[in-house]
Amino acid sequence: MIIKEVVARNISIPLKRPVTNSAMSFSSCEYTLVNITTNDGVEGWSFAFGMPLTKWAVEAFVPLLTGEEIDIKRLWHKMYNSRTSRFDRGGIVMRAISAIDMALWDILGKYAKLPLYKMFGAFRDKTPVYYSGGHYPSPGATESEALKYIEDDVNRAIGGGFSAYKMKIGGASVKIDLARIALARRLLGTDRQLMLDAFCAYRPEVIIPMAAKFEQYDIHWLEEPVTLDDTLGYAYVSSRVSMPVAMGEAHYTLAQFRDIIDNGAARILMPDIAYVGGFTGILNIAAIAAFRGLQISPHWCHDLSVQLALCVPEINILEYMDANSALFMIQKVIKNPVIAQKGFIMAPEGFGHGLVLDEEAVALYLEK
Repeated sequence: MIIKEVVARNISIPLKRPVTNSAMSFSSCEYTLVNITTNDGVEGWSFAFGMPLTKWAVEAFVPLLTGEEIDIKRLWHKMYNSRTSRFDRGGIVMRAISAIDMALWDILGKYAKLPLYKMFGAFRDKTPVYYSGGHYPSPGATESEALKYIEDDVNRAIGGGFSAYKMKIGGASVKIDLARIALARRLLGTDRQLMLDAFCAYRPEVIIPMAAKFEQYDIHWLEEPVTLDDTLGYAYVSSRVSMPVAMGEAHYTLAQFRDIIDNGAARILMPDIAYVGGFTGILNIAAIAAFRGLQISPHWCHDLSVQLALCVPEINILEYMDANSALFMIQKVIKNPVIAQKGFIMAPEGFGHGLVLDEEAVALYLEK
């Protein structure tokens, strides 16, 4: 199994309509696709969240990979300890490593003629997912507009058979957000979970009294209540609110997750498989989470993360967005996307990660 070629391409997929949270608005999703081919013609592929620098980082690793035997952990550390990684100990470089790692595991699974969750050691054959939505229809939306958006979105989740729903907060006044949360809980009833994602909108002294007002709505977790790098602020909030705090979707390295855990900053870790070093990265994080008795709910990318959810006991639920969602459009270039049935997903048929890239669709979104 010798690496013959590594190719990176950027695509940009427009959203059906712009979406807004507490920090920014989105009109498109950008991805970097990575295809790796061996000397005997076996190909693996994956993706990272893209921008020109992600593609640059992948291409910077090509000389380190070409001609190498596919020893995944050795190559992972070779990239992580390279000169390129010294320029950026997280961020763009870890996105590139993530995509390469997942493409290599895809190849290894195809050689072994096994899906990855079987290679890693299967624990279950399906996993629950939650409907991730609850955005704002536009910056400065009125209360009636914001409530109508939530009503329609929650009804889509219920109609799809989901038993858990996540919505954004922090993009409107406290009054409007409380009304949105109350409406979501009323529509969901008492037998479905409701999660809140603040997208780093608050300071600790603001979110703590707000969280006390949320308690009546039985919140399953409070996600990213304060700014990303304020680990001590997260610990302060975690020790003073009744619902579990979740974080980690924008953290990249094992050391960062170690600091989150050691400081008691969160009870639920949310690593993104396309940020933390791919399958290898999340398996490392899962090991320290298991040691500390913490739960994991990976961010986005359920089409890939399903392979881990089926073999890692600490992963209790996955975030779900499909091609009909407001955000996250990667399924538009996958021939066999992973689709939820009554709030659960299973791994796609096939070896490796099992996903088949639709090259005709890629051509529609390719950035020249």
